Amino acid sequence: MADVSLEQASPSFEGDVPPERVPEQYRLGPAFVPKGRYLDLDFMKRELDLVFPRTWLMACRLEELPSVGNYVEYRIGDRSVLVVRESKESIRAYHNACRHRGTRLATDRGRVGSIICPFHGWRWNLDGSIKLQLDAEEFVPRSEEDLGLQPVRCEQWEGFVFICMDDEAPPLLEYLSPIPDVVSPFGLGNMRIRWFKSTIAHCNWKTVLDGFLEGYHIPGTHPQLNRSTRDNLNPATMKEIDIRAWSPTSVYERHSMYQSLGVKRKQSNRLDKDPARRPGAGGDDPRAGIANAVEYIYEELRALETERSVRAAQILRETELPEGKSAGQVHLEIYRQLAIDEGLDWAEIEPKQWAAAGTAWHIFPNMIVLPNQGSSLVYRARPNGMDPDSSLFEVMCLEQVPVADYDKKIDVVPEFHEDYRQGDLGRILTQDLDNTENITVGMHSPSFDGHRLSTEQEMTIWNHHRVADRYLWD
Repeated sequence: MADVSLEQASPSFEGDVPPERVPEQYRLGPAFVPKGRYLDLDFMKRELDLVFPRTWLMACRLEELPSVGNYVEYRIGDRSVLVVRESKESIRAYHNACRHRGTRLATDRGRVGSIICPFHGWRWNLDGSIKLQLDAEEFVPRSEEDLGLQPVRCEQWEGFVFICMDDEAPPLLEYLSPIPDVVSPFGLGNMRIRWFKSTIAHCNWKTVLDGFLEGYHIPGTHPQLNRSTRDNLNPATMKEIDIRAWSPTSVYERHSMYQSLGVKRKQSNRLDKDPARRPGAGGDDPRAGIANAVEYIYEELRALETERSVRAAQILRETELPEGKSAGQVHLEIYRQLAIDEGLDWAEIEPKQWAAAGTAWHIFPNMIVLPNQGSSLVYRARPNGMDPDSSLFEVMCLEQVPVADYDKKIDVVPEFHEDYRQGDLGRILTQDLDNTENITVGMHSPSFDGHRLSTEQEMTIWNHHRVADRYLWD
């Protein structure tokens, strides 16, 4: 292995917390994360008190609030926030607590004309102003402002609704930088939820996210992705490991990303993502290889490919390849034409834009986005109660819709499955979740003291903890 500089193993940014300020049992080392940051209840309590309330959290998508009065409850630890469509143009968020005796006002999701306390019947307008204080003359007088629901900051980006409980936090777009500029060509705001599933993962909330923050795990967890025959789930051979994709990570002031390049690093100087190249697209006929790869992702990941891209793959099988064009390039051309013919606003994305977008972005603290043209994946994880070894894991597939359907209301019905094996998540996500309990059991072993990470392919994980320290110990 090549020598690794301390700078590579410990990237830093202005405003980072000095290491000596962090208790020794939780102190990061060069590419090292102590296991207590995952297993200790006291550490998770600090996250719930100092990280989640001070950061921007993705609460829902706009299509989950299609009509005036629709609401979604967002729970994080012992806090509950109510996100409400107040008007056609306005989304608001409030602390979900009655101004009388603190009762939670609404649960899960639904639609109301006004917000009514289920305990004593006090009522609020959708703009948070008090509508009815029952027998108001019997109470010590309070101002209407004090009687109103207490607001939570609420801003939008690309169809996502974010909330923040900290008035001192920067505006959302500033907080998200550089992600909005990088993923703008992919039109996430023109996508709508195709499916939305959640489950309980038997691991810390960060553990389940870590499994999607790097591509280094692919040959070990998903060996079939590098095979043209994908029924073979045996461990990767030494030859397959040798020609696997290289997935370097990049860290930023708050967020991070990884990029699966699809080529062996030492065999190529190519360092940019190429949507025309696909892992496992082998075989004698390159057209069939590309088509099989597209169809497999659609069938077993249920996202990133669409029914339209599968049709393009089927057309590709019967298309003669023009001289100088690869099967992957021709597939993208067919896909693009189908999209345009069917009314989609299909941007021309330049190679440098694909490269900048990478494979997956971690939006600190608990969201991951895989930007892609036509279909994207979104992951979100939260602590499940006060058990450090349990988390709520949510997966959302977004799919681009025709321009004529931008204002069309859709029925978003999230599915919850206590056991992820019953959730029909497809082979790839099931393989990822199969790892989670084994990771948790192994981390509790006295022989394990913490994660020792690749300085090139796993620094997204280390970076999360570096950023968290700003909130935990500043």
